[in-house]
Amino acid sequence: MNISRITNIWSKVYYNPNRPISRVVIESTIPFQPEVKEEPLELTILAQGARANMFCETIEVYDGLIEWIRVSEHPQGVSFEIKTRYPSPWQITAEPGIPHRTIINFSRDYLFHLFASKVFVIDPGHGGDDTGGKGPVDMLEKNVTMSMATALQEMLKPLPCKTYLTRTGDYSLSQWARFNLALKKNAGIFISFHTFYSTDTSVEGTAVKYNPRAPSCEHLARFTLEEIIRKIKRSSRGIEPDPQLCHLGTMPALTVEPVVISNWVEEGLLRNPTLYKKIAQGIINGLIRFWEEEKREK
Repeated sequence: MNISRITNIWSKVYYNPNRPISRVVIESTIPFQPEVKEEPLELTILAQGARANMFCETIEVYDGLIEWIRVSEHPQGVSFEIKTRYPSPWQITAEPGIPHRTIINFSRDYLFHLFASKVFVIDPGHGGDDTGGKGPVDMLEKNVTMSMATALQEMLKPLPCKTYLTRTGDYSLSQWARFNLALKKNAGIFISFHTFYSTDTSVEGTAVKYNPRAPSCEHLARFTLEEIIRKIKRSSRGIEPDPQLCHLGTMPALTVEPVVISNWVEEGLLRNPTLYKKIAQGIINGLIRFWEEEKREK
């Protein structure tokens, strides 16, 4: 009797036209019979009679819908517990081949509607002659903040919202010009990217500052900090008010410092393009938590 052996599991977000999905793919040597158990925020799939040819563990996803996937081996087969942030319609399909793929698609419609009509102004800090902080090797803050800003804009692009960058190249820009764009565009949220700098190269971690004049912005900062840390696995330097952001009135606004550029390890992390995507996803996850809380309080 041939036994289906599970060799891999992975997930990815797909933005199909008008139908964004989170896809979980289970790869195996041959097809297996799936037994499905559904709960409001969890879907469990048992690959009956299968054995695991991979390490069984909990895989963190945090893509705005799927929180984590727990893989376990039992006498009756291999189970996959998929934890979601909110209830979501799902569908299982199979893709024959080597490897055989069992595909579970989760609808992201809820998330799609959550971002509808939102307006973002994203600010890459510094620019031009204002280089910002410099890493122990050679990285400049003005360049990494641009990478952070464009990564967030790219991740927001498939969603039904509008995004504007305060600068699109390497040139100087006054703080007033940055704020004026946000006010002119009637932004729903202003996000400014920076890195922290210290003469003490042992200082590390993530911090988020917020507009103290904006209602509940402290909650937004806390959620954003927690979600960025969850994605990039750095220590917390906490949240605090940013008096400069008061010039935006009651507009929700954040100054995000994902890393300390003067830290040897964190400057090294800035060389990995994946870091910028994780920071962007962390910010989006923080926004989801914030807007969900707002909806519950209404």
